[in-house]
Amino acid sequence: MKNKEIKQVEPEAIENQQAALQQAKDILSTPAMFRFFKLLFAKKEIKEVYKIISKKNTNNNEEIDKNFNSNNVFETHNFNFWYNNHSKQALRDINIKIRRNKVTALIGPSGCGKSTFIRCLNRMNDQIDGTSSDGKIFFDKGINLRSKKLSTLELTTRVGMIFQKPSPFPMSIYENVAYGPRSHGINNLEQLDKIVEDSLKGAALWEEVKNSLYDLGTSLSGGQQQRLCIARAIALKPEILLMDEPTSGLDPIATSKIELLINKLKQDFTIIIVTHSMGQAQRISDDTVFFFQGSIIEADATKLMFTSPKNKRTREYISGKIG
Repeated sequence: MKNKEIKQVEPEAIENQQAALQQAKDILSTPAMFRFFKLLFAKKEIKEVYKIISKKNTNNNEEIDKNFNSNNVFETHNFNFWYNNHSKQALRDINIKIRRNKVTALIGPSGCGKSTFIRCLNRMNDQIDGTSSDGKIFFDKGINLRSKKLSTLELTTRVGMIFQKPSPFPMSIYENVAYGPRSHGINNLEQLDKIVEDSLKGAALWEEVKNSLYDLGTSLSGGQQQRLCIARAIALKPEILLMDEPTSGLDPIATSKIELLINKLKQDFTIIIVTHSMGQAQRISDDTVFFFQGSIIEADATKLMFTSPKNKRTREYISGKIG
């Protein structure tokens, strides 16, 4: 919260505005069943600040950004994120626009906030105790990501996730891909057969597994498992694919196949990928965003980012002087 909003409370009622704000935010991030008791014993000034920020949070949840650009899938406005009950700030004042049907690469040293940010885009971090955020992330057509009009189920269906380590379910190749559609009520066998085939073709895996669909997904090679996970994700026909270092544990041949696949998939999906490989970012992405210590240092078209970066720190990272 900005200081000018704190001033709505009588100055003499707050001995230390920053301390009051911090404690009020801590209460707001507490599970609802315990929040009542914390508020019950909180000082009067803490309660007043809490009323202000909780009202602001409610208003933000319902907000629609009428200026949202339809060419984008996400727009963030001064977004901040904390772990450990506000004691560790992972993201600082993130402002970025992510273009539709493009590949956006997130680069930066380990621990700079890339994976945290990508997990905020489908609210996966909400599952972690002690996390909190402020600022806004707007999704397709300008809806606030935390709006009650956007359910978590709808969001995770429209925004698929591919993890660093391939994670096929301990079931057949066919059932791995059919799992999502089945969970959404699709049980017609002919319809499922078509979804499985189309998804495996979309993931460039069909020709390799069409005669072994009922073998375990875990029996595939690492690169094939990752493509199976991509097939599983696209079976639900999401609009966006989030990829958190999807080739980090793969050999060069498997990595090349995934990169070729990404370039093909961007015709139908928006892809946001975290990568530590400068070469990979240049080969597959249209836009690149450089994170450093929780902040975005620079964002630009990939070609411009790697040929004429504007920021000194970007130049140092790309050249290997910092990491």
